[in-house]
Amino acid sequence: MWGIRKGAQGLGRKGNLIIAELAEKLAPTIDVPLETGMLKMYCPGRLPVWRAESFLSKEPETIEWVDSFEGNSVFWDIGANVGVFSLYSALRHQVKVLAFEPAAANYYVLNSNIRLNQLDNKISAFCLAFNKNTCLDSLFLSSVEFGSALHTFSKSNDLNEKPTVPKQKQGMIGFSIDDFIERFNPFFPNYIKIDVDGIEGEIVDGALATLADDRMKSILIELDTKNSIESDRIIQVIEQAGLTLERRQHAPQFDQGEYSSIYNHIFRR
Repeated sequence: MWGIRKGAQGLGRKGNLIIAELAEKLAPTIDVPLETGMLKMYCPGRLPVWRAESFLSKEPETIEWVDSFEGNSVFWDIGANVGVFSLYSALRHQVKVLAFEPAAANYYVLNSNIRLNQLDNKISAFCLAFNKNTCLDSLFLSSVEFGSALHTFSKSNDLNEKPTVPKQKQGMIGFSIDDFIERFNPFFPNYIKIDVDGIEGEIVDGALATLADDRMKSILIELDTKNSIESDRIIQVIEQAGLTLERRQHAPQFDQGEYSSIYNHIFRR
């Protein structure tokens, strides 16, 4: 790649276009067969490869939930990572997707996947975080790898709330969901997925008006039941907004091990 860059030096904008075109041709991709057609996943590292290979098997309950979406609705994917569920929902249904991913490396891959599958008319990606309050703060990265997870906004804690040393501190803007909607008037969500590894409670606390709106049909949120006080509080807040816990579930592969207490909780109005 260095040779490509060196050969394009002095060509200005044309040289940059040459680099971009060659990089796209050399970029590793994996084809994921779906009922709705072939999906392409950009895979510039081991984690994006794993996410492509486990596309339908890692969270079958989330796939099933997306399959239940009504047509002509709006899906907010909060913690979109490289866009697995954003891409699937856009191909599966006539839905408008807003994908939110604050980690810069993941945001790059997310947009590459949108472009590869020509879905920019259905998916709009935003590099921002959600929180209880609107603020400027930091995203604490657990890893700088493409496709990595377990990053936290505004605090550097692991899933057990223990302080950690981040690999990088990335500047980030955060919004409460209610404030984001009031400020920008985006497509209002009928379905929301929250998978943010640690600040689910803060996000829910900043979305009380949104959750209580009758247009909100369902929310899927990943909660660690090991922290029963906080997970029970979050469930109560969501149910007070008029949504009922339908089920909690994870794939059988997570019945044992480090993530055995983490479940996707699905609520419906």
